[in-house]
Amino acid sequence: MNKSIDIVIPWVDGADPNWRELRNKYSSAEKCTREANTEIRYQSWDNLHLWFRAIEECMSWVNKIFFITCGHLPEFLNVDNEKIRVVRHNEYIPDKYLPTFNSNTIEMNLHRIADLSENFILFNDDLFSLQKIPKEYYFMNDLPCDQAVESPIMPVDIGDLSRWSCMVKTNNLLIINKHFNKREVQKKNFLGWYNLKYGERLKRNIGLHYWNNFVGFHDPHMANAFKKSTLAKLWEVEPELLDAGSSNRFRGETDISQYLIRYWQLCEGSFYPRKTEGKPFTVTIDNCKAIADGIRRRQWQMVSLSENGTGEEFEIIKKTINDALAEIYPNKSSFEK
Repeated sequence: MNKSIDIVIPWVDGADPNWRELRNKYSSAEKCTREANTEIRYQSWDNLHLWFRAIEECMSWVNKIFFITCGHLPEFLNVDNEKIRVVRHNEYIPDKYLPTFNSNTIEMNLHRIADLSENFILFNDDLFSLQKIPKEYYFMNDLPCDQAVESPIMPVDIGDLSRWSCMVKTNNLLIINKHFNKREVQKKNFLGWYNLKYGERLKRNIGLHYWNNFVGFHDPHMANAFKKSTLAKLWEVEPELLDAGSSNRFRGETDISQYLIRYWQLCEGSFYPRKTEGKPFTVTIDNCKAIADGIRRRQWQMVSLSENGTGEEFEIIKKTINDALAEIYPNKSSFEK
């Protein structure tokens, strides 16, 4: 039997002129990288209302939705809905880290929200559920459901994003290999690591069995199930490293990401094995129509929609995808005014 399960979704209004002025002020002062402050990171799909419709239809069992914001709110949002809890950054993030424009800082301090449930699911606003998802997909007997699948970190120099991603994955992995012995972890929970539910992904663990240390983990860009107490524990065992990461107002080389919470849960054996479903996409002008057709057919349990376009091209991509989402979610949710 599971305890109550909350959803957490961080959000930013990249068009807010006051927020943009503040962002530009700090980005100039801190000389952050182009990738850390690129416009594509903040451009809006204008489909957040469709995200709420999807949650209400496909995951109606959720206890509350914790809507994380620096202060601004979408005009459509019905804040009087008893299932929504608006949380501003200054309500839970220590003052010394504020203002922050770093999603890792926002996510790695969530344990400080007093009324957030022990069991929660961390979403992004680019993740849309397309099929009904039972609560047991995320938690089973109060254990987060996940897949323990290794995948080596592969540095590929294709720009700032790839370099930053490799650095953060390495930061996470250094902490894991410091606190856990791979051989002992997998011996203690053999069926958690060599589980037939993982399908083809199981081959990764078999192929990497030779190495004594963890060389990396498969990171599906989907909604992840976390224990609040696990994040709190990470701050207890590595306060200096998490403090250094949270001190980056923009994405930086010392960042620690939410995936560390996953890795820790997997290595502790505090999870229930299942295969991760869903389909991640980098949406381009060339593939957006095919993805939209798949959305209309509800072909996948969930989709992750990362954009690769700006200006007029992005507007075409956005309309194509949003039209498809609006077709399958035509009715207003209780989260809309």
